[in-house]
Amino acid sequence: MTTPTPAAVAEAEKAIGAVLEDLENKTGGEVKDLALEDMVDIDPQTGQPAVQKAVEITLEQKAAKRWSR
Repeated sequence: MTTPTPAAVAEAEKAIGAVLEDLENKTGGEVKDLALEDMVDIDPQTGQPAVQKAVEITLEQKAAKRWSR
């Protein structure tokens, strides 16, 4: 396995940031936590259990902002 270059990491961070921003815009929520987890699932090619990576995103509803009058 090769070490990712700083440019590749920066590009990936921008792409992930765009996806998270789109999610917030569509849901009206705010991303509070992002976690990468290992999970066991069935590999569709072999039919055998395999460890795969999964992303867990926790959203919170944004508080409604109201200005005092």
